[in-house]
Amino acid sequence: MKKTLLLLSILGLISNGQAMAQDEVATNQIEAVTPNERIGPQVQVPQSPASDDQGLFSAQGDWLNTHGINPHLTFTQMYFANPGVGVNTNNSESVSIFTVGAAFDLEKLIGLPGGAIHYEHLFAPWVHNLNYGGQSSSAVVGTLGPYVPQTSHLTLFTYEQKLLDNKLALEAGKSNAGNYFALPMCNSPTMCVSAMLQNVVGMNPPPYANWSARMAYDLSPKLRVQTGWWRSNDAFPFTDGWEANAGDSGGQVSNVYLANVSYRTDFSMEKYPFSYEVMGFYNDETQTNPYYTINGTSKVFNSSSLVKTSSGVSGTYLGAKKTIWRADGGATDNPNPKSISVYASMTQAFNNENSKGIDNQGNAGVIFNHVFESRPFDSYAINFLWAHLTDAEQKFLSDAHTASGGTGYDVGQTETAVSADANFILRKGIIFSPFVMYSWNSNSILNPYSATNPESGFSFGATLHFQLDQILGLSRN
Repeated sequence: MKKTLLLLSILGLISNGQAMAQDEVATNQIEAVTPNERIGPQVQVPQSPASDDQGLFSAQGDWLNTHGINPHLTFTQMYFANPGVGVNTNNSESVSIFTVGAAFDLEKLIGLPGGAIHYEHLFAPWVHNLNYGGQSSSAVVGTLGPYVPQTSHLTLFTYEQKLLDNKLALEAGKSNAGNYFALPMCNSPTMCVSAMLQNVVGMNPPPYANWSARMAYDLSPKLRVQTGWWRSNDAFPFTDGWEANAGDSGGQVSNVYLANVSYRTDFSMEKYPFSYEVMGFYNDETQTNPYYTINGTSKVFNSSSLVKTSSGVSGTYLGAKKTIWRADGGATDNPNPKSISVYASMTQAFNNENSKGIDNQGNAGVIFNHVFESRPFDSYAINFLWAHLTDAEQKFLSDAHTASGGTGYDVGQTETAVSADANFILRKGIIFSPFVMYSWNSNSILNPYSATNPESGFSFGATLHFQLDQILGLSRN
C-alpha cells in the first residue's frame, strides 16, 4: 500500500543480546541466545556492561527460570523529525511501545524435551502524528517512522520443537518473518528498515504477525539452512494479529515462501568475524502495475480501463558483514575489541512491475566498535542507503503529481541517503540509538497524489529502549 507507512523494525529488536542462536551470532559484540528468547533478532547491538545489580526481582526471576519461564518486558520510545525531507517538512512523530510476553521451556514445565512456546504482545498507547510517513513521503526517509493505528497487537505466539541434538528446529504459529530471515547487518535498527523487504517481499514489519511455519537445520555451529512459509496481509497496519485470515482489515492476503543459507560468527569463534546470508523469496500475491492499464495507458488518466496485473513476485536478498581491523591485531581473546567492520546488503525483485514499485533497495556502511576507552560497549556507524523505483512506479508518481495540480515531478528514480548513527549502552538493559540522515532524490512514493515536489535534505531521530525484564532481574538472557 503506497499510502501505508511501514513499522520500524525496532520493536524488541535492540534489546541487549538479540541474536539468532549461538551459531547465528552477529559480528558485533553480543550475547548469544536462542532464536526466540528475544522476539525480532533483526539487529544486533553491543552487549551491556557487566553489573553487580541483579535487579529488584532477581529472586523471582531465578524461580521462574528454574521452572522454565523466561519473561519478556520492554519499553521503547521513538522520535523522528523531517526538517528538510518530503512533501510536508518540519514535522515530527513520537511513538511509545510496551511489549509483554514470555518463553516457556516445556522440558522444564512438563518434561517435553526440545519443546517451547513463545508468546509476546505489544501495546502502543501513545502515538503522536500518524501522518509522519506521508509527510516525509519517500521510500527511505518516510518508511522510518512507525505507523501504528491499532493500540494492541499479538506479535508472537508459536510452538517450537527442537530435534536431532537441537540441530533441527521446527516452529509454527503466529510470528513475523523478519525474526528469522534477511537479518540486517547494520549498526542501528533504524538504518535497517527496508520498504522492499516489508512490502514487496511481503514480510510485513513487526509488530505485524501472521500464520507461519518454519524449519531450520544447523549444518555446523556457524552454518544454517532454513525455509519458511508466512501468510502476508498488505493491509497489515489494520490488523491486530489475532485474525484467522484477513479479518476486517480490507487487505489482500498472500503466501510468502522464503529459503536461506546463513553463516554467522562472533569474536569467540573467529578473530575477524564474518557473516553472510543468501535468501530467495516468492510472494504469490497478484501484482497490480503501478502505472499501466491493460490498454497500455496511464491508470491515473484512464481510470475506466482495468489495471494491468501479473502473478506473484520473486527475488533475492544478499547480505554480508566482515570485521576488517582490530586494534590488538587478533593477538588476544578480548570479546569486545576495538574494531572496524564493513557490511552491505541488497534486495532485488525479479518482477519490475510489482505492486509496490521498488526494484531494488539496500545499504552499505562501516561500523566502529569500542572507539573510546570510557565507552567500551558503544558503537558508531556511517551508512549509505538507496532505493531504486521501477519504471512503472516512476511514471505513476509523475502522473499522480500532475493530476493533483503539480507543475512537473522533478525527482529522480533512485533515492540515496547518507546517515550517521550510534548505539550508546547507558547501563545494563538501556540503549540509546540516535541518527542523522541526509537524502537526495527523496520521492513521494508514500504520498503520490501531492501537488508538491518532495524536498531532499536532513532528517533525524532517536530510540530509547529499556529491556525491563533484565533491569528488574526477571530475565536470564
